[in-house]
Amino acid sequence: MKRKILLPLLVLVALSGGVVYYKAVTRPRPLVLTGIVTTHDVFVSSQISGQISQLLVKEGDNVKAGELVGMIEPKELRAEEAYYAHSERGAAAQVTQAEAALKYQEAQTRDQIRQAEAALASTQAQQAEAAANLERARLDYQRAEGLFKDKIISVQGLDQARTTFEAAEAHVESLAKQVEAQAAAVALARSTAEEIAMRRSQLLAGRYQRAAAEAQKNTARIRLDYTEIRAPISGVVAEVAARQGEVVNPAQPILDIVNPDDLWVRADVEETYIDRIRLGDKLSVRLPSGDERTGTVFYRGVDADYATQRDVSRSKRDIKTFEIRLRVDNSDRRLWPGLTAYVTLPPQDLR
Repeated sequence: MKRKILLPLLVLVALSGGVVYYKAVTRPRPLVLTGIVTTHDVFVSSQISGQISQLLVKEGDNVKAGELVGMIEPKELRAEEAYYAHSERGAAAQVTQAEAALKYQEAQTRDQIRQAEAALASTQAQQAEAAANLERARLDYQRAEGLFKDKIISVQGLDQARTTFEAAEAHVESLAKQVEAQAAAVALARSTAEEIAMRRSQLLAGRYQRAAAEAQKNTARIRLDYTEIRAPISGVVAEVAARQGEVVNPAQPILDIVNPDDLWVRADVEETYIDRIRLGDKLSVRLPSGDERTGTVFYRGVDADYATQRDVSRSKRDIKTFEIRLRVDNSDRRLWPGLTAYVTLPPQDLR
């Protein structure tokens, strides 16, 4: 009787175990991807060549953006900046003196030209009046000669007319010489104006020289400012690539700074599953220590990477991968670049 009861029970247990085993075998398992913690390194370098006189940080130090982290020896650049500053001051002083002298000469020359032209105009007016008087005296003298021939006037009357004519003629000649001299004075004053125009050109050249000296001074001052090496971002000094006393060139790395608050996990996903991952998806990220946290997908590659599994026989297609990136909270500073991280794709995303 017991055997009859036991046999069906054994069959039932066997069937139940088979069902459980089948479900366990056929149930999709999570896919675990091996990723790596990544960030953008910022290499700090000098913008000028020179010897490192000070390094103010060491590996592992926290720095803030704009913080002074090193110095290039500034002695030569300070001397250069002082030299060009002195040259700029000298050029500026020369321009100031030239401007004042030019202004004074322009005013004086204007007065000289005005006075010379006024004197010339006055003499020319006198010359015109004297020429009219000369013409009247000439006519009076001719008339006196006729009257004398007709014995209407005496010799004294004729002599008086001749004397008046000769005096008028001499006065016209004198005024002509004055006009000639005063015209020369006007021409001389105006030639001084041409000299002023030349000096204006020279002053303009002096201003250009002053501007060039100022530009050289500003360039030297900028180069002097470049002796201060400052952190471009806030973060942690990951590596010190140069030493105090070393001569460095522009763009040569001196420090490597990473921002631990701007890390992400990078992993490669087979093309079979990439279309099931969306931006904003939350995935489990596990560290080698066993610590688990949630990562948010913020980047999904648009180009396939090289095949991770290549079919030699060519009977199947090569399997390619796409990169995904997950932003993970690192407020506890437990993630660092290069750390391995395991990203889990849940079973529902693999169907």
